[in-house]
Order: sequence, then C-alpha cells, then structure tokens
Amino acid sequence: MSYFEEMTQKAKAAMSTAAGKAKEVADSAKISAAIIAEKRELDKNYRAIGQWYACEHAEGEVPEAIADVIAAVRASQEKIAELQASREAAESAESIAEEGKVCPVCGKISDTKFCPHCGAPME
Repeated sequence: MSYFEEMTQKAKAAMSTAAGKAKEVADSAKISAAIIAEKRELDKNYRAIGQWYACEHAEGEVPEAIADVIAAVRASQEKIAELQASREAAESAESIAEEGKVCPVCGKISDTKFCPHCGAPME
C-alpha cells in the first residue's frame, strides 16, 4: 500500500469518528432541550394548580403549612389592585389636564375662564 492510500484511509477513519461524535453531541443537545421544555411545561402546570388552589380556598380552609404563602399571595393581589387603581387615577387626571380645567361647581370640563355650563369662574 502506498503512502497516499494509507493517509487517505486514516483521514476517512478520522472523519467517520468525528461525524459520529458530532451526531452524539447533537443528539445530546436535542435531548437536553426537550428536558428543559418539559420542565417549563411542568412548572407552568404547577403554577396553574397553585393559582387554582389559592383562589378556591378561603382563609380558614388553608392548611397551616401553606397559610403564610397564601397570605403573601393575597397581600400581593391587594397591592396590585391598589397600584392599578392609582395608575388609573393618574391616567384620568392626565386626561382631564389635557382636556381642560374642572369646574368647581358643576364638575364639567372646559378650557375657558368661566364655565360654559354654569358660568362659575374656573380656577
């Protein structure tokens, strides 16, 4: 066998080994990605169960083991409701400011010196 034939055979063997290793790595990566996707789905389902449980049970019905967690969830829900109400109030105040002034007598909005509805001076 000549030197070039021997080198060709060694190169083919190396390429075959490299291709096999690359396929193994790709398969391993696919499996890892599938595992991560399933874990995310599992976490989503656990969150759904927890949310359902927290909504369905009254304060006295909750087991002591998770009472503080349920209390924290309810406190967060109340805080979110307060923040949303304050945001809505701020947005309505901005829209009133954009439209004009509010009449202190009748509550109508106008951008004139005197209210066109009742004639009271606008502040």
